[in-house]
Amino acid sequence: MATNILWISSASIMETAPPVLQKSVEFTVEPDVPEALERLSRSVFDAAVLCLPSAEFSDEDSLDELLRRDPRLPVIVHHPAGTVDDAIRLTRRGAFYVLLGTADRDRLESAINMALQKPRSAVEQAVGPHWRRFLIGQSPSIRQICEMIDLIASRRCTVLITGETGTGKEVIARAIHAAGNRAHLPMVSVNCTALPATLIETELFGHTKGAFTGAHTSRVGRFEQAHRSSLFLDEIGDLPLPAQAKLLRVLQEQEFQRVGSCENVRVDVRVIAASNARLEEEVRENRFREDLFYRLNVVPIHLSPLRERREDIPLLLDYFLDKTCRSEETTPKQLSPEAVGYLSSLDWPGNVRQLEHAVQVAVALSGTREMLFPGDFPVRRPASAHSSPTVLQPLVRVPEEGLDFEEVVTSFERSLLNQALVVTGGNKARAADLLRIKRTTLLSKIKTFDERESERASAEAPRKPAASASRPIALVVEKDGAIRKFIARILGGEGYRVLEAAATSGALELFGCWRNDIALLVTGADLPGMPGGELLRRLRSYLPSLPAILIADEDGEVEASLRQTECVARPFTPEDLVNALNAVLGAGTDRAAVACA
Repeated sequence: MATNILWISSASIMETAPPVLQKSVEFTVEPDVPEALERLSRSVFDAAVLCLPSAEFSDEDSLDELLRRDPRLPVIVHHPAGTVDDAIRLTRRGAFYVLLGTADRDRLESAINMALQKPRSAVEQAVGPHWRRFLIGQSPSIRQICEMIDLIASRRCTVLITGETGTGKEVIARAIHAAGNRAHLPMVSVNCTALPATLIETELFGHTKGAFTGAHTSRVGRFEQAHRSSLFLDEIGDLPLPAQAKLLRVLQEQEFQRVGSCENVRVDVRVIAASNARLEEEVRENRFREDLFYRLNVVPIHLSPLRERREDIPLLLDYFLDKTCRSEETTPKQLSPEAVGYLSSLDWPGNVRQLEHAVQVAVALSGTREMLFPGDFPVRRPASAHSSPTVLQPLVRVPEEGLDFEEVVTSFERSLLNQALVVTGGNKARAADLLRIKRTTLLSKIKTFDERESERASAEAPRKPAASASRPIALVVEKDGAIRKFIARILGGEGYRVLEAAATSGALELFGCWRNDIALLVTGADLPGMPGGELLRRLRSYLPSLPAILIADEDGEVEASLRQTECVARPFTPEDLVNALNAVLGAGTDRAAVACA
């Protein structure tokens, strides 16, 4: 299928377009934005090149109109007279790439190639109306908010957005503005927390020349700036009570007086307010006016914290990773299934803002590596601020008869090492980074634990205990993260501790650490690095009697050389896996005894 690019410029394409692309890409040339919009309504393009200025639209409106017609279209903007501030502004409005100054064919060719190679992310494929690109997520709460925005966007009714810090309240406000009939003018934002108490009235309503000492010129306030547009009042709960009274009058009458003037100024402003505080409680504590609260709370929208809509985290990760790589001009990166699962399990007290910062840090620290793992994200699990305060519980209780200090500490250290190796897929260097220790220290501890286990086994061999009370360990090797987790849950229910690996390299790392404890191998037949059967042969060169279950794509018989092995065909049920487990261990076999064998 031919690659089609929409070229929007009054200049000849032969003067600017790279010659190499002219031979391999089909260009459709339109002289200005109106003609391009007409063309977009009839055809689909892989990318667009917009040469500014336009004779019909401003710079921002030109870009907005193109994205409004096709929100998924990568638009490369060439602005010969633009500045760095123009480039930042256009990028924030959705431009894929901005070229400043004289057209550089090499840079233009590179930008077009990046736009053509950019995969359609799950976020872009889910885009509906043009304003939907502001809201990343498909959780029920996000879909409900989108339905509400669709209903109220063109109304002038006041909206009150509530939610924790970092959940994206301003993003909701921008979506409401973009979806309404005031989107042709920019939304005006005011951070009420940052306004000094003595300047709030001047900031909101403006002042006349000579109104107070230092007022050498007249100044237009934010309400006048937002005339026939939208005014976003962020953290409205931080406004002092005197300012709340004046704001109430403006909301009721849609008019005000500048500081130092007796003249009434009428405005047509749609007010959107936001607060991370519970304003109902503020009203009960007499810190917020009740009449102002009811005047603001005409249409309430509550934005849930990220921990209550975890299904949105993968989409947000996809969006922020793509956005960060584009802004940093780095090669596209991907998240490993382990990283997505790990990040989705965190509570994120800083919500979406904290998640975005974590992605930015991971991209910066990963260097040229294209795959991101859990260890690349310097995020710890903090104590939840939303749980009820309780007395700190000890990790271990000392019984009256006492305990073996060395044994307890060793068990705790080994548990930490095990968890770190599982999170990093068996990579010892990243596991050491997670535990904030040197790699040599981690290797030394693993060696020490193995030696102690061997000594204990030798000392207890003459006594021949009936069975170990500890849980046996199963090593699960499967490249599909979802299937791997599925198998781990089933084996966990059967009493196993599970070590997971996505490839044979990680499996061999884990086997090297826990060779003496692994009682079962469950492996896919097709693995990165080597086939599952070959992996089993290699492990059995150390543990000849290791039971194994082979997950195959089709029904097939197990090779004669692979003794004590069962084959399970995809797709399989939990019962299929449990039946294979019972068959490979033998009827009535004690799994704990297998672990000791």
